[in-house]
Amino acid sequence: MKLIKFILFCALIINYANAQNKKIAFCSNNGTNGFLQVFSMKEDGTGKTQLTNLNENCMRPKWSPDGKQITFYTDRGYVYLIRDSEKPNLNHTFLVWGGYYPSFNIDGTEIIFNSEFEDILSVFSIDTASFGAEPQLWTDGSYSNMQILSQDGKKMVFSAFNEGTKSIMIMDLEDTTENYITKISLNDEANLEPDISSDNSKIVYASFDNNLKGTIRILENGKEKALTKGLGSSNVPRFSPDGKKIAFVVIGDKAVSLYVMNADGSAQRNLNADGGNIGTFLWIDNNRIAYDAGSETSTVIGIINTETGDNEIIAEGGFNLHPAVQK
Repeated sequence: MKLIKFILFCALIINYANAQNKKIAFCSNNGTNGFLQVFSMKEDGTGKTQLTNLNENCMRPKWSPDGKQITFYTDRGYVYLIRDSEKPNLNHTFLVWGGYYPSFNIDGTEIIFNSEFEDILSVFSIDTASFGAEPQLWTDGSYSNMQILSQDGKKMVFSAFNEGTKSIMIMDLEDTTENYITKISLNDEANLEPDISSDNSKIVYASFDNNLKGTIRILENGKEKALTKGLGSSNVPRFSPDGKKIAFVVIGDKAVSLYVMNADGSAQRNLNADGGNIGTFLWIDNNRIAYDAGSETSTVIGIINTETGDNEIIAEGGFNLHPAVQK
């Protein structure tokens, strides 16, 4: 019995160490040429390593499921791929296709991204293993974007025009009928930035009225509920990995702040993250969030614990943006 307890204790220690050793990819202008480049670093901010050297500003890196590859796009509208983040080739980063906001599918074999089809923003995918692969069209004719895959890879939620307004749509990737895409938002406002819980039971999104005030809404069991009535304009809701909490930003007259609440809308609170106005953020685990914040002259990357309020800045000096945590 003592041996079993010791083995379990060692396993917990190893798992904790592995969780703490995950790298963070981000974009920074503290590189060799003044453009925003993709970097990686440890969670404590050490080991900063430049991964690209492009004459373009790099944006929003995303890790592959195996934690080896990174995809991102640039301000010139190109999607790129770093095939080996441990051994990057600064003189050659693989150009994937023209587009924006790329991410990987669940097994890392494809990159899903936004690009135009007949001058209308759509969702595409492309094989990452083949040189010269042609992208496959997923949606068209509806200005589709802000796509998020479910963790099991069976569904995709996204924002698209439907019946004259931006709506939240869901695509069943296992459905072979013509009804594989359906509208799920139930209000008449402009609905943006969806996210889906890890068990696929809840979908959250922001809806904006004619005055551009955003409200976080949740859809569960076919019913839609507003969660942030009474707060300022709210946007970009994101579930914690266990689906029990939702982080989001509140856009006020003087600041953009990072908030968290329970998935039922209770216990709403400002996390008072350091660094300035919140830009982007994501959950590291069920308690911690990585974010960027700042002003027009500089931005930092920080990590905040939603339970304790502990806040640490891990990248600063110049512009540091778009943290992405290794999977």
